[in-house]
Amino acid sequence: MELRAILCDVETVKITADLNLEIKGITDNTKRIREGFIFCACKGARFDGNTFIPTAFEGGAVCVVTETVPLTDVPYVLVKDVRRALSLMLSNLYSRPQDSFKVSVGITGTNGKTSTSVMLKNIFEQAGMKVGLIGTMKYLIGDEEYNSESEGNHLTTPDSENFWSLLALMRDKGVDALVMEVSSHALELHKIDGMRFNVGVFTNLTRDHLDFHGDFENYKNAKARLFSMCDVGIVNEDDSASEFMKETAKCLVKTYSIDRNSSDFTAKNTRFKGADGVEYELLGSDILFRIKVNIPGNFTVYNSLAAASAALTLGLGYDTITKGLLATSRVEGRVDRVDVDAPYSVIIDFAHTPDAMENVIKTVRGFAGKRIITLFGCGGDRDKTKRPIMGKMATDMSDMVIITSDNSRTEDTESIVADIVSGIDEKKKNFEVIVDRRDAIHRAMDMAQEGDVVLLLGKGHEEYEIDKNGKHPFSERDIVTKYFER
Repeated sequence: MELRAILCDVETVKITADLNLEIKGITDNTKRIREGFIFCACKGARFDGNTFIPTAFEGGAVCVVTETVPLTDVPYVLVKDVRRALSLMLSNLYSRPQDSFKVSVGITGTNGKTSTSVMLKNIFEQAGMKVGLIGTMKYLIGDEEYNSESEGNHLTTPDSENFWSLLALMRDKGVDALVMEVSSHALELHKIDGMRFNVGVFTNLTRDHLDFHGDFENYKNAKARLFSMCDVGIVNEDDSASEFMKETAKCLVKTYSIDRNSSDFTAKNTRFKGADGVEYELLGSDILFRIKVNIPGNFTVYNSLAAASAALTLGLGYDTITKGLLATSRVEGRVDRVDVDAPYSVIIDFAHTPDAMENVIKTVRGFAGKRIITLFGCGGDRDKTKRPIMGKMATDMSDMVIITSDNSRTEDTESIVADIVSGIDEKKKNFEVIVDRRDAIHRAMDMAQEGDVVLLLGKGHEEYEIDKNGKHPFSERDIVTKYFER
């Protein structure tokens, strides 16, 4: 494809490169440069891509896209925002694959994105559509899993190169419906600029990723960008950030709620059936039908209501929606029960924020026969302010707590644990510290008695642990299973 076509819709300041150049690829990573590629000189927190321009041209680059005039005499395109340009150019290179889908839904928020996306996937499949799913757990094309872990790039929302190549693959494989989680990082860094969603969904906003965004306002602003990229926004009106989302949205907005009768979609007459799930009536301006989901918790009401609201907005019928939600009996790593031969239960959940922890412990308290034994840690090189909050919350809401490691990355686990413990009331004696997570899991099950629930929080679907030495295989489900085999 010629450079002039690649630059369609890109806001340029100056071009010295030949617009007739034949472009074979685009990247911001010199390790992926090949003959005929454009190199995008992005500035990051640690590296400035402009310093790698000579290396890129040695590797075969024919043009550089940058925000500053290169110091070396090379063909360049000067732009206002190189990350936005990168995404738009990749969209053009792959011939705008986003235009091929019948429906597309983007979901953002702190918690609930994964569960809502899985529910929507099941609804669309009930409608006979082939679904492409992009999210925290995996990337799916129908039943086929697409894995970019080999490049160390399985992110909630992929980087631009992986995102657009994945969308092109979905188009080529006949995907009808795209469902994707949209992270605040992706929105802030313009990873998917050029994408247009039929529907965007906002689930909720609680503290997370402040290590990246700096403060809560920046985090909120990043999330709100989704509503400049969709035709209709679906907003959780019970969340405190909903008014901001509605006021700043550049699209039509519809709302859902379990508290407000004025919302476009409301859950009424909710029945919590313990471990067997939830039932409620979905009320709209001219609709009323009953929904059942075999996953427990108030958050399941919110997640399924969000999915149903999006589906109704897209014109799907209540029969398709109810069948799709009923088919969602499990979301991997979300209130995910491990089948064990024991008089107590073991549940794995991804909860790694104070809000998510509170929700899942409240849910388990609703059906726990006796004690709740909560095991958790906090990630290293991430928001430190939530650590003492989660320490206090866990010990206040659980009968017993084991504080341990959880992807310490470059930080000392002992330091992370100390931050967690600092928030615990000195009078509390219902916690232990066991830094090794495997040993901690064994200890939790050693102390469990009939009717107890062992709650393993933080890792969810993850099957790895990250520490100073890198990434290692680590499956909580396997550890629990082997404990009983032993």
